[in-house]
Amino acid sequence: MELVDVIGLAGVPLIAALVQVAKAWVGEERYYPLLALAMGLGLNVGIALARDGDLPTAVLLGLVAGLAASGLYSQGKTLASR
Repeated sequence: MELVDVIGLAGVPLIAALVQVAKAWVGEERYYPLLALAMGLGLNVGIALARDGDLPTAVLLGLVAGLAASGLYSQGKTLASR
């Protein structure tokens, strides 16, 4: 695993925080997972392009990071409602 991969996966809390910030502009909750997925892809592809990383790996890691951030968001929402 390269440094670019670790940096991309470390962005999961950042993506979850950005989704929280985006709540002010995105009204419906059903779009939050798509927003997290798009942010994960954008973050990882951007890092790969900036650091001459492997683009297919960046896309895969972006999907994983976006889905992980989406799960982190929904789990936090579940715990907060208890």
